[in-house]
Amino acid sequence: MNFQTILALNLMALSALALALGLIQRREGTRSIALVNALVLAVGAYGLWRAPQEAGWLVALVFLPLVATPMALGALQSRYTRAGRLETAARCADLAAFFHPTAGMRLAAAYARAAAIDDPRERARAFAALAADAPPEQAAAIETRLLAERGDWEKALALAQNPENARQLAGYRFRALGETGRIEELMRDYARSADSTPLEQTAFSWLFVLAFGGRPRAVEELATKIMHFDPDTTAYWIAVAERHAGVAEPARATFERLALSLKETPSAIAARRQLAIDWTPHAPLSPRAQEIVEGVAARVASESARQARGWRLPAATLVFILVNSVMFVAEVAMGGSQDVSTLIRLGALWAPLVFSGETWRILTASFLHYGPLHFGLNMMMLALIGREIEYETGALRTLALYFGATLVSSLVVLAVMIIGAGYGLYVGASGAIFGLFGAVAALRIRDWLKHRASLDAFRATTLGVAMLVQIGADFLLPMSSLSAHLSGFGFGLLMGFFIRQKRTLGA
Repeated sequence: MNFQTILALNLMALSALALALGLIQRREGTRSIALVNALVLAVGAYGLWRAPQEAGWLVALVFLPLVATPMALGALQSRYTRAGRLETAARCADLAAFFHPTAGMRLAAAYARAAAIDDPRERARAFAALAADAPPEQAAAIETRLLAERGDWEKALALAQNPENARQLAGYRFRALGETGRIEELMRDYARSADSTPLEQTAFSWLFVLAFGGRPRAVEELATKIMHFDPDTTAYWIAVAERHAGVAEPARATFERLALSLKETPSAIAARRQLAIDWTPHAPLSPRAQEIVEGVAARVASESARQARGWRLPAATLVFILVNSVMFVAEVAMGGSQDVSTLIRLGALWAPLVFSGETWRILTASFLHYGPLHFGLNMMMLALIGREIEYETGALRTLALYFGATLVSSLVVLAVMIIGAGYGLYVGASGAIFGLFGAVAALRIRDWLKHRASLDAFRATTLGVAMLVQIGADFLLPMSSLSAHLSGFGFGLLMGFFIRQKRTLGA
């Protein structure tokens, strides 16, 4: 399989992921995005069929400007918005609309430009004009924002609780419940809606649960390490959490400082409203509400640790990649990575030699690869999935999973050869990698059963598409084995349901 095929399959997989996520999130108004991703898949299928030598470039020609660029600009827009850099966020939205000139993207750009207006009255007029021309769903979101900016949380709550708007306005609904003092109802609503809250609103839902649940330290961790708020917004929400935790003096001092701002920022306006309301202490949370708050706090701690580790490779995963790399260099130096005699000398799995006593080949074959593409793809997948499982379960369990999956998959390959598939030559780390895939899949299923959250559904979908990429690409290579993939995955999946995690992913 050549570079063009690899490129086409990977870009098509990313579009398939976007389509699958859209189905899981059940989003409205994303028809154009779905059509663009479907176009990528169609162009890829046609290219692989009719022009395989140019398939990768054909897919990239559609994917990069119509999918990748708008997605990257959207991510930047969200980050700049949370950081308070609204003018920069608006420019990102304008560029995204240029590359994806649909009605929805143009409306999103106009919304970002309106949000960047400093004067509250001018901003309100701009939003009102947008709401008048927007489709019903977007109009409801804009109207809810206008009500929130005016501090009219009762009307905002009524609009957000409308069944037609309940999903897309989940974040506004959670905040409105907290702002109006319905803390217990907020906690119940959050728990009930975890599986339907849009992915992009998940962190905001955590924020409102923690702030109105009185957890200032968890709010600080969420605001600074995950959401990357600007300092004033961070300080505001910490103060809200302190107030609900009964720590009134520090909260009041923060609100007073923010209220003195010369700019009419959302934090300054909200701080003034906080100083004007009744500070009568709320009733203590019920045990169930406390449990929900503790669970969200644990989840935030876990996500913070996940982001803090970045792209660093942990020890065992790094060792596996280094050993595979050393063996691949040895293949090239001793005659070539696609030379059968070289692979046999270095330890490829060949049944007659195994049956004659060279049983060590059951393990050594997993450190050899047939050609640079086979090696590169496997190492990329090992880096991605190995770091995930090792950070969650530890180095020793990762070693056990890797070698256990290697042993099981190699034995299954031998059994298939004996049954009647013939004595072929087998190399590659696919069986071990699929064992790690299986273990992570089990952990993600456990997460889903525990939290029933859209974030876990997203991660499960990502994992599933990555597995399809591995099967679709690696199975097309010579000397790979579907039986090794499936048996390795089955072993890892079974072990993953029983393996103990090093870090708890929330309570």
